[in-house]
Amino acid sequence: MLVKCSNNTLCSTLTLGKEYLVIDEGDRYYVILDDTQNEITTKKDRFTVVEDSDLAKKAKATITELNYQLSNDFADIRDFKIRKNSKGEIKEIIVKFKYE
Repeated sequence: MLVKCSNNTLCSTLTLGKEYLVIDEGDRYYVILDDTQNEITTKKDRFTVVEDSDLAKKAKATITELNYQLSNDFADIRDFKIRKNSKGEIKEIIVKFKYE
């Protein structure tokens, strides 16, 4: 995801109007690389979204495929794993499909 800084108050390593790459996203925070190439956690309200990499389309396609697999007793799924972070929150779901 690409975001543009619209408020750099109290943050000397962000440039107003500059675009930054989002590394991770929380409910109210982004983790980005600042002007000094350091990872920082900053409030979402400081930024406006420039490009979301079709995240919504990809999420809808994934949900549609998983709903199909669920209704067909997971016929095409070989294996899946769920990774969690240290807080116990789901970080990643890895699904392996059968290919013939």
